[in-house]
Amino acid sequence: CDTGFGHLLAKRLDSKGFHVFACCLLPDGNGASELQKTCSKRLKIVDLDVTKDESIKHAKEIVTNNLGDC
Repeated sequence: CDTGFGHLLAKRLDSKGFHVFACCLLPDGNGASELQKTCSKRLKIVDLDVTKDESIKHAKEIVTNNLGDC
């Protein structure tokens, strides 16, 4: 979600009323900060490095804890 397609998709889905988990390599970066400033509380920034198994597991836990068994 830092830039590009993922960033635009996160904004668009949020504007349509979806609950969005925006996974960012740099959760404190400019892209994530901009999403937090411009989007609703439905959008949550999730720290994710897809090259690291532990990061993927942690991101899954965040989503599961927020959504439960939907």
